[in-house]
Amino acid sequence: MTVKNVNIPLPALVAELVGTFVLATVALTIGQPLLVGLVLIVLVFGLGSISGGHFNPAVTFGLWSVKKVEAVKMGFYWVSQFIGGIFALFVSQLFKGEQTNISLASFSSFDPKIVGAELIGMAIFTFVIISVVQRKSSEGVQAAAIGLALMTGLYVGGGLLNLAIQNASTGTKEAPRVTKVEGVIINPAIALASTEKDSQAALQQQLMGGESKAEKKTPASRFTLETTVGPLAGAALGANLYMALAGVNPFAKKKAVDTNVPTSVKNSSKKSKK
Repeated sequence: MTVKNVNIPLPALVAELVGTFVLATVALTIGQPLLVGLVLIVLVFGLGSISGGHFNPAVTFGLWSVKKVEAVKMGFYWVSQFIGGIFALFVSQLFKGEQTNISLASFSSFDPKIVGAELIGMAIFTFVIISVVQRKSSEGVQAAAIGLALMTGLYVGGGLLNLAIQNASTGTKEAPRVTKVEGVIINPAIALASTEKDSQAALQQQLMGGESKAEKKTPASRFTLETTVGPLAGAALGANLYMALAGVNPFAKKKAVDTNVPTSVKNSSKKSKK
């Protein structure tokens, strides 16, 4: 498939959908950064040669920010990645016997600490991705480095967020925003499939000693301004920071190769023929 002179192979879109689905399923059902990182190693090694192994809208955005991906291609990749995330949510809900639905009630939420943790974690992740891509490392090295980088980003961002949660004031009537989330996600597609912790419902259940009406509500998705702005900004920061440190200007115009034969060469060739 070609759109605006950009080749977008269908197998690449399918690979992004499948890879994001698998990664999101592991993140939703297990959630341990170590295991999520190991799964990403397998996915990048298995599908990287087909699509590049992004499986994350923020990764695609970071690559676009340093001119490694065309804007049109980024849009198609985003569609595949978000569909993969939604499929992971619906499949996990079916296995849990729940209704398949999504609540975007918290989309406008914007806690600077959550944004900062997402940004830092994603910047670390993307910095390593660009480094292995720029150095053209082998497929095995790329897969291992990218998987370990994701694990590192999740641990660093999650650790910072835990500090914010520990110091959050719980004296107010409404629970602080940071107490409603658990760890960083650094992947908008997985954020769409993830849900917040319902702290208030849990507290009410403990006090009343039974089920609460709030518990029956669909938990709000973690797809918010925090989990979109943070990772996208972090991806652009990490990608461009590596390029700057490596002394590479992705926006520099490539010099055109002069294919014309110099006049002096033409004249000398004519003389030799004579």
